[in-house]
Order: sequence, then structure tokens, then C-alpha cells
Amino acid sequence: MRLNFKNVMLMVMVLTITACEFSLNTPEEYFDRVALNTNSISRFGGQYFNTYLRYIKGGANTTDFNTCEKYLKNNSIATVERNVKKIKELQPTKKTKPMIDAALDLYAFVLKSYQTDHLKVAKMIDNHAPENEINQAINELDNKSYDAFEQKYNKLWDIAEAYARDNGIEVKKMPF
Repeated sequence: MRLNFKNVMLMVMVLTITACEFSLNTPEEYFDRVALNTNSISRFGGQYFNTYLRYIKGGANTTDFNTCEKYLKNNSIATVERNVKKIKELQPTKKTKPMIDAALDLYAFVLKSYQTDHLKVAKMIDNHAPENEINQAINELDNKSYDAFEQKYNKLWDIAEAYARDNGIEVKKMPF
């Protein structure tokens, strides 16, 4: 069998790409889509509803967000779904797979809570339920889910910060 120059070069390119874990995405793109975008879900449970109430009191009241339920569905749930789609568009590598898996696990957990427990509280707020009942529902939500949320969030960020360090990505921590 005679190998011509084109075939040899093609084999060398394939081997080089495979050996180097060639990716169309930069480390910054992986980090931004997988970790940095989780800032949108960093307020969970009681913190989520406190942020919503400040948002509405601040006058940011549009028809898409004029109820807590609409805000949850049209903003928070839609953002989670968009971010998951962006992550799934990435090509995992050996170095990025743990970070991607941790992010998808976190987003799945948050999405389920948004669609169930958070939605229940949002409807109570919209229906002007007594404040003590709303607070009780928020406490139940936090007691049920916050520790697991925090564990998943911290797991992702432990992996993401190491990835950022290894790839020369500067990470600035917010003071809250």
C-alpha cells in the first residue's frame, strides 16, 4: 500500500488534534458559559424572593415581570434554560467535563426547584397570602433545599476556580 503525502498529512493532523484535546472553544468561553453564568442563580430560596421584592419596589415592573410568577417563569426559568443550552453546545474535554457536569447538576436542581417550590411561593406572593404564611413557605423551601443548593454551587465553583487558575483566567470575587 502506497501512502501519498495528503494521506500522511491528514493522519498527522488527526493525531495532533486528538492528542492536544483540540477544542473550538477557548478556556474563557468554557469558564464563562459553565461557571460565570451561574451568577444568575446565586440567589436561591429566601434570597431569591428578597431580590425579587427589591426589584419590583425599584420600579422595574414590566408586563413580562409584573407578577412574581411571571418573573420566575419569564426571567429566572428562561435564563436557566438558555444557560443549560449554551453549556450543552460546548464540546466537553477531559479538563472541562467535571466542570460541565457540576454545572448541569446545579442547573437541573435549581430548575426543578424553580418549577415547583419557588413557583408555590411566587403564587402565594401574587395572591397576597398573609406575610407569615409566605415567610413560613420560604423557610420550608430553605430548610428543604438550600443546603443542597449551596453544596452543588460550591462544588461547581471549587472546580471552576481551579480551572480558571490553570488557564490564567482572573476571577474576581464579589463582596456579598
